[in-house]
Amino acid sequence: MPGTANDRPDVTVVDSGDSLLRVSGLYRRRADGTWQYDGARPGPDWHAHGYFPRSLLVVVGGALARVLVWKRRWRHVETGRTCHSRPPDDPPRLRSSSLVVATLLWAWLAGGAGLQHAQDRLPRAAGSPEWPSERTLLRWLHRCCSAALAIQQAVRLAILEKSEPRPVERLFPGGLPPPAELLRRRWQDPPLVDCLWRALALAWHGAPMLSTPVAILLAEARGRWEGPLDCPIP
Repeated sequence: MPGTANDRPDVTVVDSGDSLLRVSGLYRRRADGTWQYDGARPGPDWHAHGYFPRSLLVVVGGALARVLVWKRRWRHVETGRTCHSRPPDDPPRLRSSSLVVATLLWAWLAGGAGLQHAQDRLPRAAGSPEWPSERTLLRWLHRCCSAALAIQQAVRLAILEKSEPRPVERLFPGGLPPPAELLRRRWQDPPLVDCLWRALALAWHGAPMLSTPVAILLAEARGRWEGPLDCPIP
């Protein structure tokens, strides 16, 4: 177990592993190479009602790639209402998985090289689309900062459950001080950016210490989520 701050992984490391569809067993690979997510039946009066496709930007083999995910649709017998099963790494109104959002924001906040270089830390798979634009990353940062404390708490709870009976403080005995480069930059709301950095640092430090993929840790944090439903992470 790490004993000092110097024993912990480098905070600038951006290796996030694979997205949830590759590491969780929650998705099924179809014969045509696309992915399928069935989820859980909403209740006894809901029947399976086919699938619909969703294009999602994910991380595969440490590189950015776009995949097609078929999500299960459900229909209520009495009312005819429909809904669908949403994977835990599929943020509403985004075409990028939560791991992509978290990885690029972590590369930006922890990398010290600025927004224009954050995308360089996550290579693209052959034939994949361009990275999310700088403007998109700014929007992500704004949405995540508004829920930074909730994100930090959700990630911490996920780590607590996995680290029991050890207190989470024993995983981070030296704390998680933000890098000087982060503090020197001019942010619109520095305390919220600092809080978001700590939330992401918990994920990137905690995952390897617990031998857990970052995507799994974020998904488990989403299961404890009490913040806005449209937040891109966790």
